[in-house]
Amino acid sequence: MHLLPDDVLRHLPRRSLAASRCVCQSWRVIIDDRSLLATAALLPCTLRGIFVQIGVPTLSGFFARPSPAGTRRPPIPGVLDLDYLDTNQIEKSLLTIVDHCNGLILLDHHVVNPATRQWTRLPPYPPESPGSDIILDGYHALVFDPAMSPHYQVFLMPYVLRRATVSGQWPPSPLLLHVFSSRTEPEGSTWRWEERSFVREGNATMGTIDEVCSSSGWEPFDTYSVYFRGSLYVHCQNNCVIRITIANHRYRIIKLPGDFVGNQNITVDPYLGKSQEGVYYALVIGLCRLQIWFLKEYQSSYSSYSNSYCGGINGDGGGMETTTMDHEHEWVLKHDADLGPVLAAGYTLNDGGQQWIWHNIDTKKKNKESLVKEEEFEWNDSDDENGSAGEDRQYKGYISQVFGFHPFKEIVFLYDTDTRVVAYHYNRSKVQDLGVLQVRERVSRSFSYTPCWMPDLPGMHN
Repeated sequence: MHLLPDDVLRHLPRRSLAASRCVCQSWRVIIDDRSLLATAALLPCTLRGIFVQIGVPTLSGFFARPSPAGTRRPPIPGVLDLDYLDTNQIEKSLLTIVDHCNGLILLDHHVVNPATRQWTRLPPYPPESPGSDIILDGYHALVFDPAMSPHYQVFLMPYVLRRATVSGQWPPSPLLLHVFSSRTEPEGSTWRWEERSFVREGNATMGTIDEVCSSSGWEPFDTYSVYFRGSLYVHCQNNCVIRITIANHRYRIIKLPGDFVGNQNITVDPYLGKSQEGVYYALVIGLCRLQIWFLKEYQSSYSSYSNSYCGGINGDGGGMETTTMDHEHEWVLKHDADLGPVLAAGYTLNDGGQQWIWHNIDTKKKNKESLVKEEEFEWNDSDDENGSAGEDRQYKGYISQVFGFHPFKEIVFLYDTDTRVVAYHYNRSKVQDLGVLQVRERVSRSFSYTPCWMPDLPGMHN
């Protein structure tokens, strides 16, 4: 029996680790000596709920199902408020969740682990260089994978603010980015930003600076990023994604499918997210037509990186329609359907004790006792199959927002007519009601939250 190395075993999900432990004595010794099963229990492998950002800037609320009776798991005390941070009164009134990655959330000035209530304050942002008034640090992207390393990084992504007097393609090569890393030794007692250079792969760019400046339909506070298999994917200007391969300091521009910028029938912000197989992109056309695209990348374009700790990569294309093709990647159309008939036909409303609940600072004050007793659990979509206390009703509506993807299943979360949140199982064309969410302001961002229970990450405080 060959001995599997530690760095292979430690990336297996808990069930696979438990099965591997029974294979032979040598594997059992490795797993037990290194407490791999205990470590796997701390990784972000469960969906807890959805952070929802209402307006800009303001603190998010949290939309989640209450835990079933009899659950005995550790609570997550830090998701409902962030009063444990070292914020002054002005910062506290402007707290905005900018990004989420594998259990950590990124605020304007902090990286936070809500599960452990630990945090670190980011260093002051680097000043603009003289003459750089056309470029700003428009989007901040968080990078973290505790299965690979306890360290985390924040990337400041530039964008073109106004028309420039200079010509040329955007972005340039090399592209200089400011990066914060918990690996960087602080100068004295403070952290610092470092400048990194990334070289372009391939010939594709976002276009000329003039074209990028004149493109509409994209704002930095409406966009998303994905960290997957050692690469960071960020939705950028002019209907593009920039893929940054961190290890080899390279980047590639990938055109998005569908013309979000030029199509006037697209009124809902698209959503770039991570799900079962990798990087996904959701696009709503008109009132109810939903397209879900999957970025299929070939082995030559992958960096050397292990499969995900929550199930690995399924590269099966399944006979799906494809469009834009590159030598190293292609967008695969996983689903294209008009959900109007499904929504108009009605679905079972989840109005009973199983419905998901909206939590924010106001609801916490009103329901402090019940929220403190709420316990951690993993939402299982089968739990709500027959547990609804609602009834079949006719309900006509439209998709007003994409709330994100389930990180481990073929499910996308949708906001139906600014009233109800539904889970759409696109492989089965089934709509599952989660509950009511009625807010007065526009939903600007939303993130599927997967708690990470690993304590004492580098540079974090209690």
